[in-house]
Amino acid sequence: MKKIIIPIAFLLLVAVGCRHTPDNEVEAKTYTLVDSMYFENEFDAGYSYYTINLDLPVTNNDSLRMSILHWMLSPETEDYKAFVQEDRDSFFAEDGNEPHSAIEENYTLSEQTDHYVTYTTEGYLYTGGAHPMPWYYGTTFSKIDGSIVGYDMFDDTIRLKHIVTENIHKQYFDKYNTEEEEYFFEPEETFALPENEPWVETDSVVFCYGAYEIAPYAAGMPLCKISKEELQPYLSQKGKKLLGVE
Repeated sequence: MKKIIIPIAFLLLVAVGCRHTPDNEVEAKTYTLVDSMYFENEFDAGYSYYTINLDLPVTNNDSLRMSILHWMLSPETEDYKAFVQEDRDSFFAEDGNEPHSAIEENYTLSEQTDHYVTYTTEGYLYTGGAHPMPWYYGTTFSKIDGSIVGYDMFDDTIRLKHIVTENIHKQYFDKYNTEEEEYFFEPEETFALPENEPWVETDSVVFCYGAYEIAPYAAGMPLCKISKEELQPYLSQKGKKLLGVE
């Protein structure tokens, strides 16, 4: 197989101002890398693309900052430039070493209160075939100790499964598909809870299933948003403190 590789790279770094911020306030320093390579073989020719956007945390709360960075830059590191370069090199050497491959990753500071900060991440990976593999989920960090808060917000996960199932039917499948049972994989009385941890968004907690987790690709990534009030009876002490409903 003959392969010609021509690198074309574009690098953009934008930083927020260095003004003083309160200890628990998080600001975002945006780092973007867009890169591409031209690949050619006996079957096809074209570019492969790599894009990453990071809202890097700027805060005086060191435990919170480190927790967010370690979640965003796996394996654990603070050197985001070295991490992205290694990630980019790995992509072009492995998944993206054919024409028309692509990956896009976005890590966004979504919102924060005095008690928590929430990040969301979304993107897709395409390495050939009928369609790309997408992802979307959020992560909530406690401003008290920087820890990730997910299912440990709740004491009663058995009842939680019923609540999530009811809301997925009502908010997602009933809204988009009148024959919803055809979309389910082995329909049961209740779905298992999503593999991704839930996250907090304004006055709700978000539960999002990944592609293929409970339904075919055509169903996307089913999610539901359940109000804090509805979930309050099932919250743990940690969850009540985080959501400010003690």
